[in-house]
Amino acid sequence: MAENGSLGRATRRALQTRQRLKEASLALFIESGIENTAIEEITERADVGKGTFYRHFTNKEALATALAEDAVGHLLERISEAERECRSLDEAVEGLIRAHSKFFHEHPNEFLLLFQRRVFPQVQQDTPQEFEAPYLNYLEGIRREVERFIARPVAPLRIRRLACAIAGFVSGLFSFAVDGIAAEETEKSRESLHRAFVATSSAFLLEGEIEEILNLNGD
Repeated sequence: MAENGSLGRATRRALQTRQRLKEASLALFIESGIENTAIEEITERADVGKGTFYRHFTNKEALATALAEDAVGHLLERISEAERECRSLDEAVEGLIRAHSKFFHEHPNEFLLLFQRRVFPQVQQDTPQEFEAPYLNYLEGIRREVERFIARPVAPLRIRRLACAIAGFVSGLFSFAVDGIAAEETEKSRESLHRAFVATSSAFLLEGEIEEILNLNGD
């Protein structure tokens, strides 16, 4: 019994250490970028030795992937919640916006990691390199949500473009508050942009050109 109890405590300590490394690296990756963050900075902030880092992760890229897996898992939970409430393509797009917005509020650093540090550089390419599993899972969640209301399969490129547009749209909406725009003006702007974005996104998925949704997001 004592041996089992000791093993349990050791496992808990290991999980706690792994979590400290994740939290420290997430903050540093947002502050400085993945490429500019040294492993020594991560271990110093997490208050562990460098050897401890390598007991949990083979390298910095493996740690970044683990963070992406956590973030995508949280976002897919929100997409799954929204999925149950949708009855049309417009509602599906609304649900995706709502899911990304909730994710932004609940896990802001994870949102920034995915859509500024990790996903956008890959997803925005027309011929991207092989995606890592977290991003494939994320794109599959988007595809599954919208294809319920479309008679034909949606091209993977359109799914990637839609994912980029939604994340950029949500980021843009919340930038109003950062810029100090009055609450009433912000709400009016958000409502108008929201309606236009949903309509254009649905048209884009059904038959519209890729440029339509990207131009809307950039205006």
